[in-house]
Amino acid sequence: MTEFLYGDLTGEIIQAFYDVFYRLRGRSGYSEDQLVAALALELRRRGLEVRQEVGVTRRYRATDIGQGFADLVVDELVAVEVKKVKRLTAQHRVQLKSYLIDGGWAVGLLLNFGGAKPETHRLYEASNDPTVAGEVDAAA
Repeated sequence: MTEFLYGDLTGEIIQAFYDVFYRLRGRSGYSEDQLVAALALELRRRGLEVRQEVGVTRRYRATDIGQGFADLVVDELVAVEVKKVKRLTAQHRVQLKSYLIDGGWAVGLLLNFGGAKPETHRLYEASNDPTVAGEVDAAA
């Protein structure tokens, strides 16, 4: 079986997402911001450290050109983007990938509350993987 960087943590985040998804199922009036807040509460309830609306500096040729915002960062290790759309698209993955690159995170989760079933994608940015330098156990 393949072990993923921060696999236990991403598993806990995904389980929290499923719990929130099914608890709020049928309440389509919730905004993305409210779903982010509910997920943050659930993650904190599980003892995880969560920051919301985390600024990510955008750069071009080593010059700051603006800022984006990751919905959540969990335990300072995993960036999380929450969507409420019928289906996730390549553009959603590109957005999270750019947050990983610019924010310095190796792992990100894209979580969609908008479909009939919960939808998750895990992204990995090798250039930010601390295990490459031997600093962290890959199974952590």
